[in-house]
Amino acid sequence: MKSTRLFLMAGGLVAATCGAAHADPSFPEATAADVNRSLATRDKADKAEDPGLGARESADVRGSGKWSVGVFNPLRYGLTQTIEIEAHPLVFFSAPHATARVRHLDGGKGGWRLTGEYGAGLTVLAWSMAAPFGVAGDLVPSCKVTAKEPGKQADCGQPGKVLVPSVGVALSKGLLGDADAEHSVVTLRLDVAKGFAVSGDAAPALAAWAPADVQLAPWLGQMRSRFRAGYDRAVWQNLRVRGEAGVYHVTASDEDDRSPWSGSLHAGLDYRIGKSSRFTVGAIYWNSDMHGVEVTQGADGFAKVERVRHHEVWPTIDFIWSN
Repeated sequence: MKSTRLFLMAGGLVAATCGAAHADPSFPEATAADVNRSLATRDKADKAEDPGLGARESADVRGSGKWSVGVFNPLRYGLTQTIEIEAHPLVFFSAPHATARVRHLDGGKGGWRLTGEYGAGLTVLAWSMAAPFGVAGDLVPSCKVTAKEPGKQADCGQPGKVLVPSVGVALSKGLLGDADAEHSVVTLRLDVAKGFAVSGDAAPALAAWAPADVQLAPWLGQMRSRFRAGYDRAVWQNLRVRGEAGVYHVTASDEDDRSPWSGSLHAGLDYRIGKSSRFTVGAIYWNSDMHGVEVTQGADGFAKVERVRHHEVWPTIDFIWSN
């Protein structure tokens, strides 16, 4: 009985204390607006400490000492706060090249960013080396037979050295979310590249696969223009979705009667691994002219041959390390 009385007394003291605190104006009741403001403040602090996975392929330039590199994506290294150098390690020794990305305008968070892209490259061993460092034997002749007979080397058709200057511009606009952080980035990119034969002859068009035709066109002595529009959105801190549409124009030689225009649509996901690295996966659709024809029957009952566009779908996958 004694313990029971002590328990009831303690309960009464607790109830009285709580009631006094509730009635005391020095302990105001928290409103829904107070809770929302508190949560918003904490959310801002969390995002400032960890802004999450950033957008890719935009006008943003890495800070000094910042870098990223993928298996297929290029190495990007920040020389200063406004200058970034870009190159592909896999093909650098067979075709030395580099692109300087220079930030000309920085509108800050949610503003416009403008970056110029200035590059140059030279095919040294790309046409004579086999994969993965070159394309000899796959997209251009390997010349293994004619190499044994010097008098026939001119008949091989292997391209010579080609110098490729390029110039481009990237324009990005960030879209702000509720917590004053960029949840989306819209990017427009335009670039032009032209190959000039330094020795030997430029190779004819490949007419192999649309991605290879467009990517290697300047290195074959052709002129390539690209316009791409992309949208990159954060789903949450560790996941982003990306979409991009591209239009490409490649100057055709007199012997090539294909349409110089091709297009692409890409969709993909970026998932953060660790603090800064990411795993990317997606697919890209290409529409191009690959000399495709279709035989149909005309209104007069005779067969006729019509040119048709070529359709390709390729997977895109990579792992990108960064600091």
